[in-house]
Amino acid sequence: MFTKLKLNSAFIAITAIIVTASITAPFTNMFGKHYKKDKDYSCCKGDQLVINHYYTIKFLWADVSTGYTVEPTGKALPGGCNIKCN
Repeated sequence: MFTKLKLNSAFIAITAIIVTASITAPFTNMFGKHYKKDKDYSCCKGDQLVINHYYTIKFLWADVSTGYTVEPTGKALPGGCNIKCN
């Protein structure tokens, strides 16, 4: 009887570990914020050069939210910038 209980407990523990590892693995893109480098762009905001990084927030592989994060990189060129941000 105790052998059967130990076997069932071990099976449940191993199954829980496998399921948790497959859901939280970084390559599954199931949850959290994920950046897509192919949609990034740079422009000038005022006299500052900025890079806009595109991201999606996922829940169970569905895109819940998308947007851009702004990363200032430095000063624009002295002659001005030809691509202005909104």
